[in-house]
Amino acid sequence: MTRRTAWGTYVYITRVLRHRLTDGTYTPGTRLPSEAALCAEFSVARNTVRRALSALQAEGLLTVRPGVGRFAHDPDARPRTRTEHIAAKLRHQIESGRFQAGDALPSEKELARRHGVSRSTARTALITLEAAGLVACVHGKGRYVSQDVPT
Repeated sequence: MTRRTAWGTYVYITRVLRHRLTDGTYTPGTRLPSEAALCAEFSVARNTVRRALSALQAEGLLTVRPGVGRFAHDPDARPRTRTEHIAAKLRHQIESGRFQAGDALPSEKELARRHGVSRSTARTALITLEAAGLVACVHGKGRYVSQDVPT
């Protein structure tokens, strides 16, 4: 057998996990195995698994709950944390057209004030939207709605 390249391995893991997410192996809301378990299953480094998981998250097949884990996306699930609530609200505003491509989003400080949370919580919500490809961060300037928002 020929040795797979790192790129081939990442693509392979993404394909396998995508299949599991779409064929019902991981039903909506189901927690996925840990990174360590996936590393052991596929005999790869953690970065390779993270790259595959990031791709699936960008496709909207995974939901990440910071400090809890990764879950198969459940479109009917209600936000559970303040971070998820803020991210869901901003996502809705972007997808409904309230914020257009290139528009500046409220600052961390402004989001924290509006929602009565710490700046860290607001930052995590914005980072979640960045990971989904909806928001781009311009260092020292702020965060903006991405020009090519995924649908």
